Order: sequence, then C-alpha cells, then structure tokens
Amino acid sequence: MNALSPAPSDPDPALQAVLWDFDGTLADTEPLWIAAEFELIEGELGHPWSMEHAEQLVGRDLIDSATYMLNTIGRSDLEPSWVVQRLLGRVVEGVRTAEALPWRPGALDLLAELKEVGVPCALVSASYRVLLDAVLERLPADSFAVSVGGDEVTKGKPHPEPYERACRLLGVDAGSCIVLEDSAPGASAGNAAGAVVIAVPNVVDIPAAPRRVMFDSLTELDPRRLDAVLAEVSSARVSGARVSGAG
Repeated sequence: MNALSPAPSDPDPALQAVLWDFDGTLADTEPLWIAAEFELIEGELGHPWSMEHAEQLVGRDLIDSATYMLNTIGRSDLEPSWVVQRLLGRVVEGVRTAEALPWRPGALDLLAELKEVGVPCALVSASYRVLLDAVLERLPADSFAVSVGGDEVTKGKPHPEPYERACRLLGVDAGSCIVLEDSAPGASAGNAAGAVVIAVPNVVDIPAAPRRVMFDSLTELDPRRLDAVLAEVSSARVSGARVSGAG
C-alpha cells in the first residue's frame, strides 16, 4: 500500500497509515481554545476560570469538556451544546482570520514526506467538522486522505471510536497504523483502537503506556522512523519509552 516495507525477514507490519490529532499536534491551537474558555466563562458568564481547569480539557470530547465547565461553575441552566458552539465559534474565527496558522514544528514537513512515499494520513480530532474544514483549507490539497470530526462520532476521545472510524474510512488495520497525539485522552483513544501511539506532549504531560512511545518533537520523525517505531513496538521491543533525537 505504500513505499515503506520491512525487510523480507521482518515479520512486523509495514506502516499502512498515520492518524493525526489536530489541536496541539498538527497545529498549536490549544491557546485559542484556552483563550475562548476564559472569554466565555469569565468575560461572558462572569465566573472564575483557571489554567488548571483548562488543562483538564485538553484532548477531550467537546461535549464532555462543556459538561465539565458547566459543572465547575455551577450553571445547570445552560446546555453543554450551547457552550460548545460558543467556544467553537471563537476558535473557528481565530483560525480563519489568522495570517498564518501556528503549525507544530515539523508537522508540515512530515505530512509532505508521508505523501511523497504514499503513506495515507487521516486527521482525527475532537474538534468539529466546521473547524477541520477551516484548517484543511489552509493545507496543501490532499494532505489528508480522510478526516473525522468530533461531531461525526457517537463517543469522542478517550473512546477509540474516532480512530476506529478513520481506519475504516482508510480501509486499514489499526494495528499497522501510527497515531500522533499530544494529550492523554487522545493517546488512550489511539491505543484503545489498537494503534501504536507516538506521543508528543505539548500543553500537558502524557503517561507512559504499552504501545506508546514518547518523542519531544515531530521534527525527530520521518516516514522511515515511523515505520521503525511501528516494527519495534509491534515486536514488543519498545513500550512506554521516551525517544529523543532522530537517530
């Protein structure tokens, strides 16, 4: 399916696809979300908010996040869906009006390299379709073969459904895929779907776990390194390790 394949004696699966998280992994949009939370909770609703609360929401399903926010400020009179739409509107506007999106270091280069060697990519996000479409418009055509928004699944991250759906759309086995994530809920979702997770922490820490490898930056990755990580983890030679450098 792609230009990367193991040596004839290597029983491990070749890389079939790379499944990307969006917020904090592909682009550094977490500050937009956090600013939107403070604007809504403190500016519009008149309740205190904190970075500690904001960090609890990184990578989580948007309805779950909105429910947490309303429970925290004691506003049972509001619906989580209302909160989501207010936050989403602010973030979409920020993406559409930004002169340049804050892509994570190495993200665009890795996307281009994967496309060049024929490894398909999927964008799998807790963010909704309207935001994903705004982002896809800022990328080279066909950067992602498929995309899955948080409003297109029944259960969001940390449930595996988003990544399972992406694998079905691509027609690939999750066990032969790499998931790129920056949050614990997202990493849990990728692992639960059966994929190998490369965790690149950004705003929050990510705990070690089986079939999960830590990198400091996407700049350390290229298609062959991804293929090697998949082979190593699939053969149980790496588990919950932190990897630094591209060697």
